[in-house]
Amino acid sequence: MEKTCELCKKETKEKVSYLELETWEFDFLKKEKKDFYSICFECFDKHTNSFIDKEMDLELRKKRALLVNREIQEEIEAILEIES
Repeated sequence: MEKTCELCKKETKEKVSYLELETWEFDFLKKEKKDFYSICFECFDKHTNSFIDKEMDLELRKKRALLVNREIQEEIEAILEIES
């Protein structure tokens, strides 16, 4: 049974459950309540990869912020030791 992809409108046999949509934050598709959504593999793959990239970017930014904060804290402590 062929249907059209909800994103690119190409014919597809692929289906994605609403739980997968929740997991991968397909928020823009939640207009209708369905058990399964027709989404081709290419569109699903593209969205999940960009989601993963965003999450990795966020994690890297958090790690960098912690490193920078640690370096600044060490500099402040060194300055305070010199002034004491």
